[in-house]
Amino acid sequence: MNDSIHDEFHDHYPRYLNILNALDAPIIDRIEIPELIGSGAITRTRLRPGMELVIADCHLNQKQKIRFQSDIPMIELSFWIKGNNDVTLSGKPLHIRDNHCQLAFMQHLDAEMYYSAGEPMLACEIRLEESVFIDLIETLGGDASLDIKRILANEPVRIYQQMIQPTEQLLVRQLLNCPYEPPLRKMYIEGKALELLAIYLQKCLFDNVSSTARRGKGLRRTDLDKIRAAADMLVARMDQPPSLLELSQLAEISDFKLKTGFKELYGTTVFGYLRDKRMEQALLLLETERVSVYEAAIATGYSNPSHFASVFREKYGVNPGQWGK
Repeated sequence: MNDSIHDEFHDHYPRYLNILNALDAPIIDRIEIPELIGSGAITRTRLRPGMELVIADCHLNQKQKIRFQSDIPMIELSFWIKGNNDVTLSGKPLHIRDNHCQLAFMQHLDAEMYYSAGEPMLACEIRLEESVFIDLIETLGGDASLDIKRILANEPVRIYQQMIQPTEQLLVRQLLNCPYEPPLRKMYIEGKALELLAIYLQKCLFDNVSSTARRGKGLRRTDLDKIRAAADMLVARMDQPPSLLELSQLAEISDFKLKTGFKELYGTTVFGYLRDKRMEQALLLLETERVSVYEAAIATGYSNPSHFASVFREKYGVNPGQWGK
């Protein structure tokens, strides 16, 4: 493949040099933030022509604004582990929160991103030129295809935003902390990037539609949305979860519909779902943060470490203290 046809796509990255007020700086794949402006770095890995990974691990001393404009159709999957920012995309405001991800289909990009001052930022973006994305779908998906025009619905940008679940957060952490030697790094990173892309394409484009047909036949669409919102609330408050009655009130749905809906949509009870998510988060903490068993137990809402260890052992077949050893 001729790399030069993707040069314009990859030239998008140097816009980050605006942070440094250094538009004449050389085009490099790692931008160190000067001490006067902040600390940390923004790095790029070109995975293949028309596909790249950008990681921002930094903080800025002053609020900064970066403007991006492009007529190159692209798909972007971004994960914000830390940091809160406001973005305007083609005139539409979007608030980016930590522990959330955005899947964006962009036919034309006219964006302004406002970076907050003094706030740690850890984020990564998987970016693909539309032609590369279509080629991947056709190559890896067999006869399957995605109608991007239908997804965009005559809009320049279509964005799906979701909370990052613990299982996907673990994948993102693995992407950020690649353990492989340089000759294998791109292979490992691209594999993780494609896995995350497949997960969120499924979540955003197929689950919301097909889950109704497969698992939510007896539920109205408004009830499905409320049950999913309740599930997000449980994950966000797993250390001090609301009672079933409080959760139903927060989600504005009856406790009966909440219980039956969870069973139909997720195949388990409300608190069976919470238990699974707690274990996923505990695994993430033990794997990436290297916390103690006690700290993992408290962070996921277990006041009794022995009970936590018992549930963990039942889920993963090993004691939490032995994980990773």
